Amino acid sequence: MKSLPLYFLFLIFGPCLGQSSEVDFKTYFNENEIKDLNAIADFFQSELCGTKESTEFGECIKNLVPDIIDLENNYIEKNISYRKQKKLYRKISKNTFQKIWALCKSWRSKKPKYEYESLCYSFNPEFKAFVLELGKTSGYLSRYGETLELGGLGNTNFIASNIIEFPQSMNIEDRGVQIVFAIHYLTQNDHLKRDKKAVRLENRDMRKLNRKAKKKTVPNNG
Repeated sequence: MKSLPLYFLFLIFGPCLGQSSEVDFKTYFNENEIKDLNAIADFFQSELCGTKESTEFGECIKNLVPDIIDLENNYIEKNISYRKQKKLYRKISKNTFQKIWALCKSWRSKKPKYEYESLCYSFNPEFKAFVLELGKTSGYLSRYGETLELGGLGNTNFIASNIIEFPQSMNIEDRGVQIVFAIHYLTQNDHLKRDKKAVRLENRDMRKLNRKAKKKTVPNNG
C-alpha cells in the first residue's frame, strides 16, 4: 500500500497530567493542545485498561505487551472501539488533530486496484521535533521520529516490544512516551477500520498468501 499525504506531542507538569515527562510540552503545544493530547492518552488507556488514571498507564501497558505484539491476536483491533475513537476525533480541536494526523490518498498496487482515504501522520515540524526530543531519553523514539517524515507508523511490533526488552529506549512511565504510544496504536486501529472495502481486500490477499505458504510446506511424497 502506498500513501500520498493530502493534507502529530508535550509538558514537564501539565494540567490534569498526573505524571511527568522529560520534555517540556509547552515548547511544542499550547494549553488546549496539551489537554487534547492527554484526552487522547486517556481514551486509549480507558479502552485497554478500563481506567483513565494516568499513574497506572505504564504498569497496565507492560502487562499487555505480550498481547499487543502478537499480531495474529489482533488485540488492538478487538479492544479499541472505532465508533468511540471517531467521537474522540470530534472532541479534540482541529489544530490538535492536524498537528498529529493528516488524511491521505492511498491505493492498492495489486489487483483489483482500489483508491481510498486513510489516516497518516502529518508533516507538522513541531510534532516531529517533540518526538525527536523525547528520543534523547527514550532512544527508540529518535528512530521512530524519523519515519514521521514519510507519514509512516514506524515498526508496529517494535514500539511495544521495546518496553520490555529495552526499557531504557522506551520509558513508558514518561507521559510523553505514553502519548506517542497511544497515538501510534490509535493510528493503527484507524488503518484497520476506516475503509471496510480496503480491509476486506487486504484480508483476502493475506488468505491467499497463507494458502500458498501452506502448499509449500506440504511434503511431496510423489
